[in-house]
Amino acid sequence: AADKNWFSNKAELWLDLGDVKNLAEVTVSGKSLGIVWKQPFRVDVTNALKAGDNKIEIKVTDLWVNRLIGDAQPGVTNKITYTTMPFYQANSKLLPSGLIGPVRVLSLSKQ
Repeated sequence: AADKNWFSNKAELWLDLGDVKNLAEVTVSGKSLGIVWKQPFRVDVTNALKAGDNKIEIKVTDLWVNRLIGDAQPGVTNKITYTTMPFYQANSKLLPSGLIGPVRVLSLSKQ
């Protein structure tokens, strides 16, 4: 729940996602606040957050490489991806993926 003390005319509220691999869409209470794809992975939530309960959704998109490696695993019967050049094998190293964080709400002074 958002603390009512966070809200003032002197501050902006930002959702800082920390580290993200590789892009993320942020939604607050059903309102999309856009997609972040580079550092700093921050979204202005000043006008979206309300005092009390808020529903925050973060959808993270992984790299195609990891999907290719997953599809190459033994026993996979329903492959999602396809490529004519098999650069990635079942034993290829997965790349870091997901919402790595830390996730924080920042209160920053308005410029």
